[in-house]
Amino acid sequence: MVARSADRATIPGESTSIACDETAAIAILLFPGFSLLSLSSFLAPFEKANAILGRQRFRWTFASRSGISETCSLGLAMPAPLCFSEVMPKIPLADSTKMVVMVADGIIEPGAPKELAGSVRLCIRQNIPVVAIGTASWLLAEMGALKNTECTIHWERMAAFSETFSGPRVTDAIYTGDGGIWSCAGETSAFDLAIALLERALGPHLTTEICKRNVAEGARDRTHRQTGWFPWNAYCANDKLPEAIKLMERHLEEPLSLEQIAETLRISRRQLERLFDTYLATSPYKYYVKLRLDRGRQLVESTNKPIVEVAVACGFVSATHFTKCYRLQFGCSPTQTRFSRLRRMWSPRKARLAERG
Repeated sequence: MVARSADRATIPGESTSIACDETAAIAILLFPGFSLLSLSSFLAPFEKANAILGRQRFRWTFASRSGISETCSLGLAMPAPLCFSEVMPKIPLADSTKMVVMVADGIIEPGAPKELAGSVRLCIRQNIPVVAIGTASWLLAEMGALKNTECTIHWERMAAFSETFSGPRVTDAIYTGDGGIWSCAGETSAFDLAIALLERALGPHLTTEICKRNVAEGARDRTHRQTGWFPWNAYCANDKLPEAIKLMERHLEEPLSLEQIAETLRISRRQLERLFDTYLATSPYKYYVKLRLDRGRQLVESTNKPIVEVAVACGFVSATHFTKCYRLQFGCSPTQTRFSRLRRMWSPRKARLAERG
């Protein structure tokens, strides 16, 4: 049987091996508004591994801040009967706990739970893998657990993450692993990360069968970029267009001129304009402005930076010019966007306070 391809297996982040017949416990920490898709994508491969092996090789428990339940982004309450403060202090002392998984999504409220910071750092020191799914990387960064550590976060929060934290080495890979800390962008990339973890634990033969049972052609590796997919990739034979877009993405704060981009790519400005018109039905100038405005929207929604600082970070000469372009692109002002974000962030908090009486 392929499930018995090795007598012993190593969970990533551990310095020692564990026997194949030993049960590995996974502590799942749920945060308000977590993505149900991320959670199910991550756990499905472990569930299929148990089914293939014919026993509960992996088991998991759910914890929340309240110790009752946590509500996902769809509005469904997920039972999570253990408190963070009950679970985390025990993990470094529990031989069976082999992984801590933090699942978060959307806007992160300031201030990581204080009861987590010390326990998370202790888990890292004792080689117990810590997995951050979606925007949970933000929480790890607030705890100071990502200093000089490669990590990723959902692309919608990447700009704000880079502006807020200087210690982590953020990348737009779908998932990363560095020093026992694993992170992924969330959603379907959680499946790819789970497969990578299982392959290290039980070997590639088992994960091939897991993908098959999940009706997945295979899992993507960590070299895949979150923003690397474009609908025109299938029919664009010219590699100059993706190179031009990468240049633009790397120079949002200090935009390059179209002449500089064309010169770097060793083509004429006219050729550059023709590529954008042919494959994207727009001009390189308009596309560049849209990239900068998209970054601006991420910063407006995910940070409290003054609008003038957001404008400068996106390569605009003034807040007035930025606001004018922003309104034309999104139909509202940056201030209106920020107000909507604050309203969304405070509504769940008010609901939780009401539940506590």
